[in-house]
Amino acid sequence: MKDELKGKYMQPSYYANFLNRWHQFIQGNKSAKEFVAMFNKFLIRCSVLGTESEVQILFRFRDSLREDLRMTLLARGVTELEKAYTLV
Repeated sequence: MKDELKGKYMQPSYYANFLNRWHQFIQGNKSAKEFVAMFNKFLIRCSVLGTESEVQILFRFRDSLREDLRMTLLARGVTELEKAYTLV
């Protein structure tokens, strides 16, 4: 039912535009809490859980972070998205 409503009432470009915004999303001067919340929103809205592996999503998350936080995740060898959220 939900998919039928999406198809009927959402513009075809909505998903593509939202996915494009997510691909360009970086932390910048946002706090870690704001960044994680927005990243999670993109993750849910883009529904990539079935199309991308958890490793790909973790890489997308890590690559969007500021350099200092990215290096922290790499140094600690974080391999799960939830642990990365907690550490950041």
